[in-house]
Amino acid sequence: MAKDPGLAADTCIYMEAVAGDGGAHNSNGVWWLSPDIKLTGPTSGLDKADPGQLNPVEVTCHRKAAGSNCVTPGGETITIQLWVGNPSLAMTPDNPASTFLVQSIGHDFPAEGASATQEFDWTPPDGLPADNPQSSGHKCLIARAYPDSLTPSAKKFFVPGDPHVAQHNICIVPCGGPGAAKRPGPCGFKVLTLNLNAEQIETVILRAAGDLNPSKFVRTVVLERLEKTQGFRRLATRPPRGFKFLLPDFPKAEVTDRTRPGCLAGLFGIGFRPSYEAKVELRPGQLISFTFLADLTGASFGDAYIFHLTQTGAADASAQGGLTIVMVSV
Repeated sequence: MAKDPGLAADTCIYMEAVAGDGGAHNSNGVWWLSPDIKLTGPTSGLDKADPGQLNPVEVTCHRKAAGSNCVTPGGETITIQLWVGNPSLAMTPDNPASTFLVQSIGHDFPAEGASATQEFDWTPPDGLPADNPQSSGHKCLIARAYPDSLTPSAKKFFVPGDPHVAQHNICIVPCGGPGAAKRPGPCGFKVLTLNLNAEQIETVILRAAGDLNPSKFVRTVVLERLEKTQGFRRLATRPPRGFKFLLPDFPKAEVTDRTRPGCLAGLFGIGFRPSYEAKVELRPGQLISFTFLADLTGASFGDAYIFHLTQTGAADASAQGGLTIVMVSV
């Protein structure tokens, strides 16, 4: 996994992608639900921003314990940065349509084996268009923490490879509600992503996977948010009728649809992991939007379906971005 060359001189400061990982991010896991970044909208709650109001965001970083053999250039302070954006997979710091830098704040260098938490008081302006990274609603967040004597890349975040950076991307989407049909149906959600390479054309793989047996960490993160979602009853244990990407700008995308189970899996739910993939070619630095669409026809009211969306490089299978979408039949 690629790391930020500007931060290579430090191996002591880290952020966790999964609780307890000690900064060792697993690019094959669900690494974009970092517990070290927490946005709480004063009205909307976790992971959502309310315009014109103070939205507190807590960012936590850690220092490895004595005896870890880590190295650092030292110094008295570290820098902690917070970036926000609309629901996205891959994100970059140098594209104003992708992210907005809320603030960079200096913080005392944590003691060996200790953690440091910095609160960012972010007030999104009123009246912004929906495509502005500071607009209200669901937010994707990226944070970096590093010794202030170092300078991180201005072009890339290097998630998930660099331990100094973490990403927190999860959206809870109620599907249905008052006035809806008697039974849930198709439910869509807009997602952004981009080509991390600003100089060359890149082919990437966009993938959505249904999670019918979430890990303890994923379950904890999801349930903490669902417990305040009106109408939620249970996590779904059977796949929805289907799901896919709507990619109007890529009519020739190479698609692999594995969202429908075989006979035995359909009857008993045996080991079935539904997924949908689309291979698309992006121009240098190209930012795109697409729709993730799940067909919840036949779902029981109160069921919540977990989907993990990822972007990887087609040439080297490098992890580039991730987002968890939880659709609730209400």
